[in-house]
Amino acid sequence: MRTTTFKILNVADSVAYYPDEMCFAFNPNFIEIESAWPSGVLTVEVSKISGMTSVAKQEIKVSMYGGKAKIYMSRLFELMFDDPRNSRCVEVSVNVKIATLSLFSFTTLVIWGNIAVGERFGNMGVFSRDNGEACFSRNLIWFKNFPFTVSLFRYNREVEFFGRSDNGRYGSDPIYRDTKVCFFEKIEKLAAQLPALSTTTVQLPFQVVYYAVLKRFVVCKDNAYYSNWEGDPDEYFGSTADYCDSANDLKPRTDVTYLLETERGFARYRFMNDELVYCGMFTDLGFEDIPPSQVFPMAHRTATIKYKISEEDRTMSEFDRTFDYTFFRTGENVALINLQISHDTAGYYLRWVDRHGNLQYFLFTKGETQYKNKLATDKVLQDEAINGTYFANIMRTRSLECTITMKCCAVNLPSDIFDYVVTVVSAPIVDLYLGKDDSGTEIWLPVNIQASTVKYIPKQTLNDLEFSFALPDVNAQSL
Repeated sequence: MRTTTFKILNVADSVAYYPDEMCFAFNPNFIEIESAWPSGVLTVEVSKISGMTSVAKQEIKVSMYGGKAKIYMSRLFELMFDDPRNSRCVEVSVNVKIATLSLFSFTTLVIWGNIAVGERFGNMGVFSRDNGEACFSRNLIWFKNFPFTVSLFRYNREVEFFGRSDNGRYGSDPIYRDTKVCFFEKIEKLAAQLPALSTTTVQLPFQVVYYAVLKRFVVCKDNAYYSNWEGDPDEYFGSTADYCDSANDLKPRTDVTYLLETERGFARYRFMNDELVYCGMFTDLGFEDIPPSQVFPMAHRTATIKYKISEEDRTMSEFDRTFDYTFFRTGENVALINLQISHDTAGYYLRWVDRHGNLQYFLFTKGETQYKNKLATDKVLQDEAINGTYFANIMRTRSLECTITMKCCAVNLPSDIFDYVVTVVSAPIVDLYLGKDDSGTEIWLPVNIQASTVKYIPKQTLNDLEFSFALPDVNAQSL
């Protein structure tokens, strides 16, 4: 926790303890206040920071007794998440007031998750530090034949990610490096040719359109299309040179983040490996979901992503064997994400949000499928002749419900892989991959994990994990 001192009404010395720069919404989070002021009513305002503004403000009143107050903040933090599937970390502003006088304020990055004793998230958590491994590392299986992203966490806006694959060397440039952020407003997925373009240079307002087949940005104004335009950096609309790379057949630039406004917020796109690639919802703090297939297109066996997770500078020996370069100095302020590539193609491919807010994926082996129906309590009479003759007591059940449950498993998992795969059984958000539609959009079906008991046997080097999940109930016809 952090600490600050302040005065109430410029008279009473006071001290407050409040959450760190990063916290988990589902862990207990408190503001604790001790003051020479004996009693009073405090107002606590909590709001979500969105760009340069604050939104979704919540407010509570708290009474001080005996100069003390302990304010439970977790529920307020939970209310800041309206779409946790796509926004798993938010920057929250907290202001504590007495009447209209602000006593102190702070901001914190709130993660939609929970951390238990002994667990580690970056440099956060209460965990054993005597295991000789100072860096934070995650070992994941990358299923290259399926959609896959890696959840990385920016604790500040200057964090850069570096990568290598198949035991190659890290590049000197970050795998994601943006010199500019620009808006666009529409994707034309199927158009086989560009509209007639005027070479006249136009100014805002206009609509920036991306033609996916032609890999080209143009602008539309007054139902006419233009190949040249002037932008407004203050409005995040760039000029032609910000969208079109003259050295690469006017395709998008690779050093710019392109943002498409959607109902869920701004979707981030980058031009990588000759394609404009969706890279998750935009945020410059918190989680960033990176598609390794675009970052490491030639990787065949392994890939590694390295990045900074704190400003601490506690390093390990240069000769520690747990790191990928003998003389690469690193420590608790560095994270290594190790990807083992799998080329499997068959099974149930699930996506879920784990307890730490990471987006996880795994390809499970298919098991048996069960169909269970439930009959309605009422029936209707079928008053119809059969071959010209009416018969008594011909009844039909008015409606039926059908539940489909699928069993799946993951076999021979090492302990580090088992640890992240088993989080699927406690995840409230789980999706089943069904493929892509004719325009290339991924199809994910929400499913529910069934009550399960999963065993882990420490004496076994490899363990199996088996559970069931249910598809949405079949909505059959009613009579």
